[in-house]
Amino acid sequence: MAGVLVAAQRTVDYVRKVRAELEKVTWPSWGDLRRMTVVITIFVIVLGIIIGILDRVSSLILIEWLGRLFR
Repeated sequence: MAGVLVAAQRTVDYVRKVRAELEKVTWPSWGDLRRMTVVITIFVIVLGIIIGILDRVSSLILIEWLGRLFR
């Protein structure tokens, strides 16, 4: 029984500490959040296009090279 009480007290202490830390956090405003979301979305799209182009070019080079190798 004492072990259960100790575990419960530790859990309560942990939750209190987490809540205290969350009160220290500086949360972004909605405007900042929207701007950051747009920037990240554009970055992901551009990165996807770059990776797609590199994949296409490398596959064409590899197919051409293997085609010459096995003729």
